[in-house]
Amino acid sequence: MALMPAVFDYDRFDQLFTELGAAGFPAELHGHLTGRLCAGSRMSHTAWLDVGRELIDGRSSLPEAGKVLLLQLYDASLAELSGSGFSLTLLLPDDEATIDRRTQALGQWCEGFLGGFGLVERSTELSEESASVLADFAAIAQIQIDPEESEANEVDFMEIMEYVRMAALMLFSECQPTSQPQDQPPASLH
Repeated sequence: MALMPAVFDYDRFDQLFTELGAAGFPAELHGHLTGRLCAGSRMSHTAWLDVGRELIDGRSSLPEAGKVLLLQLYDASLAELSGSGFSLTLLLPDDEATIDRRTQALGQWCEGFLGGFGLVERSTELSEESASVLADFAAIAQIQIDPEESEANEVDFMEIMEYVRMAALMLFSECQPTSQPQDQPPASLH
């Protein structure tokens, strides 16, 4: 397994949320961002900081370290989605966290994804497969797990997490604009 980029360190975000007395959750924040990006939205850094602040708690201004963290998350998430390596890191607690905590965070990630994806207007209908993925994400957002640590729960969690990761990449691929808008002339070669 590849080493997770430092920007996807759940504990750093969890600490920021705790310091700000946030009502939201780090996984939900990242899911929201990923949902927007997958639906075709691109935000300026300023707009993303406003959205991120609102999702974190909506009351406080973000400390500089929090702003840097959010901007790194935006840039890294967009780079992973846009890359050719089918790579997408979900902002979730690491494997040392209890299965219950990781499962809860995966549900929060899916809930955030649906919220972010739903805010972006699309000019075309989703494919049947994509609509099915969104329904699956809604079900995963409600997921409950037996808090008992067991190998079966661990395997189930890993399979669901991998499905979410690949499904998000598929949605990104389907929903991205394929060409320049027609009203823009092609670049001149002169």
